[in-house]
Amino acid sequence: MRARLIAGSVLTCCLTLPAVTACDSGKEAKRDDLEAAGAAMLGAGNDDKNKEADAKAAEARRKAFKEKAEQEAAETAKLEEIAARLVKAGDKPSKNLEAACDSLIVIYEKWIQVVYFDDDGAQLDFFDHKKKNLGVQMAKCAKLQSVPATDCMIEVIEGVTAEDFTEADAKLLQAHPDYMFAKCIAQFAPETLE
Repeated sequence: MRARLIAGSVLTCCLTLPAVTACDSGKEAKRDDLEAAGAAMLGAGNDDKNKEADAKAAEARRKAFKEKAEQEAAETAKLEEIAARLVKAGDKPSKNLEAACDSLIVIYEKWIQVVYFDDDGAQLDFFDHKKKNLGVQMAKCAKLQSVPATDCMIEVIEGVTAEDFTEADAKLLQAHPDYMFAKCIAQFAPETLE
């Protein structure tokens, strides 16, 4: 057993000695593959065609970013226009929070039907779990603790279900489902946002 250990130690020394002496001598092995990879990463050797392709790709990214920003700005402007029509105090204020939340829950399914008019999956998900989903809305309403904000949400739902509300507007609200309710909270219960 001892002989094997000695033989293993001698073998290890024999194999590592040339590597150690090479390091000690200060000679560095030339690695063309590493130099080439480094040069490629730094852009050495790029010809005019590659530079032109890179410039075109960068311009396409800038154009796509600008178009996306313009689209988002247009959507926000349209959402603000809809909010100006729908976000308002209730015509007849609710007596208390419980009455306001009950009124909201009674008409909340109309919101789902109008806003998700073309999304069968969202409607099925809501109505298959209607009791649970309405319970979630009731809990949100109770947590909000604001009769005016809840009355505003009711006004929003009634505005959405009006005949003059367009499918395009409903589709926009579908993409931003909490926007109108958040506007109600910001306008009538800003203290809850802090």
